[in-house]
Order: sequence, then structure tokens, then C-alpha cells
Amino acid sequence: MLVYHLPGTFETREAHLDLLWEAGATGLEERAGLIRAYFDARSDLHADIADGEWREEVEQDWQAEFRRTLRPVKAGRLTIVPPWLTREVEAGQLPLIIEPGMAFGTGHHATTRMAVEALSELDLTGLRVLDVGTGSGVLAIAAALLGAEHALGVDIDPITIPIARENAEINSVPAGRSRFEEGSLGLDHADWQDEPSDVLVANLYAELHDLLAGEYAAQLRAGGPLILTGILTNKLPLVREALDREGFEAVQVREDGEWVLLTARAPAAR
Repeated sequence: MLVYHLPGTFETREAHLDLLWEAGATGLEERAGLIRAYFDARSDLHADIADGEWREEVEQDWQAEFRRTLRPVKAGRLTIVPPWLTREVEAGQLPLIIEPGMAFGTGHHATTRMAVEALSELDLTGLRVLDVGTGSGVLAIAAALLGAEHALGVDIDPITIPIARENAEINSVPAGRSRFEEGSLGLDHADWQDEPSDVLVANLYAELHDLLAGEYAAQLRAGGPLILTGILTNKLPLVREALDREGFEAVQVREDGEWVLLTARAPAAR
């Protein structure tokens, strides 16, 4: 079995995980301060992930090991859990069931947890929630489970959309209360942008938040809550400046290790 050992964790090298998948990795595992990437054959690697080491190892069932180590994650009123651990959800908690598709996220990352916690603190009853960069759909599904009238998840990667729809079905979210579409903010063909959103949540890189800040303001109703995460602490000034530029108000910062979540309110006047 061919394994590429890369120093770091899923959190510290989140920006590099896609590079491993693009290089042909068949699976990723985090263990003892290393990311273990499984390959069928050696591959040319991007310079950002070239600091690792190729090793031949005895064959093992890494998927079974991954399932064994995955645990439920409590996030506000929800507990993010794989299907085989639903019995471990505490009484009073809402289960948010995510079938781990390794390339699309398990919902266990700190940024996802913080975003679900922030959604849990809002009264979403009867509201329209937009999840930008939905991936596995976890944040849109969380919004629907928390009472949103309609939760829309959008992503520029078409491969994620059927995964998100499947996860919504697993969580028994009615079709009329959730929708997943390919696209992003500011695209002319995005007919879903015709109606403002009451709440907008986005788990993206800081540079994308900077780029999309004006679109966030345009898409949200006046005073609507904005939840942004996926931001490394050293990129916080970039996102704060973008929100200030677009007139967002009541900006608050939460940190979890090297990751940051920002909450704000859309400008009251346009």
C-alpha cells in the first residue's frame, strides 16, 4: 500500500487537502500529527504539499479505521453524527446526520461546528437561509432542521450538489424546505438571487469573503444576520476590512484555535 505522509493536520493544512485529492489520493486520514494520503501510484505533487514522504506500508482497511475513530460532534442545538452513531446523540439534541464522503467533508471541522453553533443561536423560524459554498450541504441542512422555512445551498462544484441533496434526504428534510444548486453569488444565470435572504452563512476562504462581501450585502435583507467562517486568524483583518467597506454592522469575532468565525448584520440602509 502506497501512503504519502504529510506533516500537519486536517485543520492546519485544510487549504492543501484539495491538492491531495487532485493528485489522485484515494483516501485521507489524520493520525499523530500527520496526514496520511493513500495512493494507487506515485504522483507529481504541487509544491505546497511536497514536504511529505512516500512510504510503502502493509495493506489495511483505512475506511474501517476512519469509521472507528469518527465521533459525534455537539454544535449548539445540533449534534453532527454519521448514520451508524445516531444512538449516541444526547436527549434534547437534534441529530444532523452526515454520511462521510471524504472529499466533501464530514461536518466535524471546527469551522463547520462554529457555523452550526451560530445558526443555533438564531431564531430561524419562517426565514430564508442561504448557504454559500455548501459542499456536503451541512449548513443548509442545519438551518432547515433549526426551523428555517427554506434553506438554499449553492456551490460552484457540481459534484457536491447530489451529495448535498442525498444528505438532506438522510435527514428527512422536506424537498420544499431545502434546495441545492450549482453556482455562486453574482452570476447572471442564478435565478435564486431574485429574492433576498434573511440569513446568509458561508464557510469559505478569507480571500473569497473579501471578494464576495459586496454580494453578501446585496443578497441579504436589511439588518439580516451574516455568518462567515473558514477564516484563519492571520486573515481576519482582510475579512473585517471587507465587511467595514460594505457597511456591515455589529461585527463580532469568535476564535477556535487558528480558525475564526465572524458574525455581523447587513447594512440597515442601502
